Amino acid sequence: MIKLNRVKSRLLMKYIISYLLIFLVPFMIMSTIIYYYSVSSLREEIEKSTINKLQQVESITNERMKELETLAARISYDPRLTPYMISQNYYGGLAIEELNKYAANSSIIEDVFVYYYGDDRIYSTSGSFSIKTLLDKYGFNQWGVENFVQDLHTKNPLIKPISVSNEKHSEMISYIFPIKPKNPNPYGAVMYLIEESEITGLIQNIFGKFKGNSYILSEDNKVIASTINDQSTNIKNFNSLPINNNGIDNVEINGRDYSLASVKSELSGWTFITLMNTDQFFEELADAKLLIMLILFVLLLIGFILAILLGRKQYKPIQNLFEITNKNDKSNSGVNGINELETIHKAITNVFKNHQTLNETVYKQKPFARDQLLVRLLKGDLKDNDEIDSLLHSLTIKMEDGHYFVAIVYFEKGTFIEDNMDEREEVFELLSTISVDDVTLYGVDLLYNDAIALVVSMDPVTNNADKQRLMLISQIQHYIQAAASIDPTIGVGRLYNEKNMINRSYIEALAATEYKFIYPKGSIIYFEAISSQPAQELGYPKDEQIKLVQSLKQGDQIVATETLSNIFVTLKTKDLTIQVLKCICFDIINSIVKAASELGLTQQIHNFNGIVDFSSVEHLHKQLDTVVISICEKVDAKKESHNDKLRNDILDYIKLNYKLYDLSLEKIAMEFQLSISYLSRFIKEQTGGTFTQYVQDFRMEEVKKQLKETDLPVKKIVTQVGYKDVANFTRKFKGIVGVTPGQYRKLNK
Repeated sequence: MIKLNRVKSRLLMKYIISYLLIFLVPFMIMSTIIYYYSVSSLREEIEKSTINKLQQVESITNERMKELETLAARISYDPRLTPYMISQNYYGGLAIEELNKYAANSSIIEDVFVYYYGDDRIYSTSGSFSIKTLLDKYGFNQWGVENFVQDLHTKNPLIKPISVSNEKHSEMISYIFPIKPKNPNPYGAVMYLIEESEITGLIQNIFGKFKGNSYILSEDNKVIASTINDQSTNIKNFNSLPINNNGIDNVEINGRDYSLASVKSELSGWTFITLMNTDQFFEELADAKLLIMLILFVLLLIGFILAILLGRKQYKPIQNLFEITNKNDKSNSGVNGINELETIHKAITNVFKNHQTLNETVYKQKPFARDQLLVRLLKGDLKDNDEIDSLLHSLTIKMEDGHYFVAIVYFEKGTFIEDNMDEREEVFELLSTISVDDVTLYGVDLLYNDAIALVVSMDPVTNNADKQRLMLISQIQHYIQAAASIDPTIGVGRLYNEKNMINRSYIEALAATEYKFIYPKGSIIYFEAISSQPAQELGYPKDEQIKLVQSLKQGDQIVATETLSNIFVTLKTKDLTIQVLKCICFDIINSIVKAASELGLTQQIHNFNGIVDFSSVEHLHKQLDTVVISICEKVDAKKESHNDKLRNDILDYIKLNYKLYDLSLEKIAMEFQLSISYLSRFIKEQTGGTFTQYVQDFRMEEVKKQLKETDLPVKKIVTQVGYKDVANFTRKFKGIVGVTPGQYRKLNK
C-alpha cells in the first residue's frame, strides 16, 4: 500500500510539474513583452488623448467662430439694421429687438454691438450709446475712446481680451467683425462680447479632471483665455517656449520637467496648449504599472492553481482505470516494476483483442447487408449502374458483366410447416451455393414463405445466353428435387444486359409465376412463353399487358409507366382498323381496372366515365398513366404500412418476452408465420443489429437497472433476464461495459 501511494504521488507530481513548465515558460516571455508594451502604449495613449482633446476644443471653438462670422454677415444684410433704419427713432426700437434676436442665436454671446463709420453712436441689445458712455458703462479698462474707435475701424476680424470693472463681469473677450465681412471697403463693424468663462468652461468640460494648465493663444502668442490649475507654472509669455503647432514637447520650467501639448487652428490661427508636470504624468503611469503587475501576479497564481487542477484531473482517470484493472489482476499490485500505466497497458491490449473479435462479428453480418442490396435491386430502387457496382464491390458480391435475369422458385402452400421449417432453410442454402461456370447466382428470401427469388448473372461471352438460361433453370430444379424431394414451380423472367434492369426481369418472373394454376406442378414457366398468344397477330400487346398487371401488383411505378408507354407505342406502329384498336384499348382499360379491383384500389380510378370515353389513343394514354401512378403509389404505401405494423408487432413481442430463456428466431418466426432467414434480415433492417444483439441490449439494460436499484444477488438478476450461464454472461457484460456486474454495482450505488 505504501508503494502504491508513492507511485501514485510520483505520477501526480510529474503531471503537475509538466503543466507548470508548459505554463511558466511562455508566461514569463509573454508577461515581459506585455508589461513593456502596455507601459509604452499607455504613455502614448495619454499623449494621444491629450492631443485629441485639444483638437476637440479647437474644432468646437472654430464652429463657434464660424457662427459669429455668419451672424455678422446676416446683420450686414438685414434691412432692419441699415444705418438709416437703426438711427431713426421709430425704427430704432425694432432694430434693437432684432439685435436681441441675433444675440440669442449663439450660446456664447454676452452682448452684440453694431457701429457704422461716421456715426458717433454705437448700438447694442440694450439701446444706443455714445462711445464714451459705452466705455464708462462697461468699464473697459484697456480701451480709451480713440483706441476703441480705431479697433472698430479694423478691416480684418479682431480678437481682444479685455478686463471689465463692473459687478457682473470681470474677464471678457471682444470679437470685432468688419461689415460687410471680406469686403475690402467696410462701412461698419459688429462687435461681440464673450465671457472668458464660456471658452475656459469648454476646455474644462472636455479635459475633465485635468491637473495641468491650458491656454488659448492668438496668432501673436498672446493669451486669449486660460485655465490655471497649477499657479507655479502660470506662464504669461510663450514666445520663449518651443511650441510645436501639432504635437507634444518636453520643456523645462523653473527647473522642473513639463509636457507641453499644442494644436494650432488653421481657421482662426489660435494655438491651444496644455502644460502638465511630467511627475504627474508618471504618477498616472505608476498606477497603471501597479495594476499590470497585480494582473500578472493573479494570472501567475491562476496558472499554478490550474496546473495543480489539470494534473489531478489528468491523473484521475488513470487512477480510476488502474483501480478497475487492478481489481481484476491482483498479481500486479505488489510486483516490483509494475505500476498503473503498465496495468492499463495490459487492459488496452485486451481491448484491442476484443475489438478484433468484434470486427470478425461484424464481418459475419455481411450476409444481411448483401440480402438488403439484392432486395433493393429487385425492387428497382437503384437506378445508377455505377452506384450498383460500387455497392456490390463493398459487399464482395460478384456479378458477371453480361446478361441478367431473375427466377422465382415457388413452393406449394403447406410444403413447409412448423415441423419441417429447417428443410426450407436447407433448400435456401442449397440455392445459394449452386456453382456453374461463367454464372453467379444469389438467393433472396421473399416477403412471403412460399417463394425464393434467384438473381442470376452470366458471362457476356456466352455464345447462347437463352440456351444457357434454360439449362441452368432445369439444373436448379433437379438440385431441389434431389436434395429435398420437392417439385417446385419456377417462373423465369427475360434476359437483360444492365444491372439496373434486373427488376424488370423480376416483375416478369412474378408474372410468369401467376400462371402456375394452368401449368402442371413442377413446371418451369418462361415469361416469353406465356406472352406468345395468337391474338398478337392483330397487334394485341399481350406480353406487355401481363408485365403491366404484375408491376401494378408490386407497386413498381417505373416499370408500370414504362410498360404502359411501350404498349401505346406498339399500338401506334401497327396498322390496325379502328374497331380492333378500340377493342385493344378497352382490354387495356379492363386489365388495369381488374388489377385495381384485385388490389382493392378501385377508388384510385377517379374518372372512369372520362377514361372509357377517350377521344384519342394519346388521350387514353395520358389518363391511364395518371391512374397507374396513383395505384403504384397506393400499393407502395400499403407495403410500407404493412412493414411498419409487422415491425411494431415483432419488436413489441421481443420487448415483452426478452426475459424468456427459450426466446429464439425460430420461435418468433413460427409466431408470425415468417421464414427464419427473412425474420433475421427484417430485424437487422429495422434495428441496425442482429436479433441476438437486440435481445442482448434489452437484457443488459435490465441487468444494469437491477444492479443500481436492487440488492438482489448478481446470479439471480442474470437468471431472471434469460441467462443460465452466469459466468458466460459476466464475460459478456465486462466486454461491453468494461467492468464486471459486481464492480458496476459498486460504481453506481
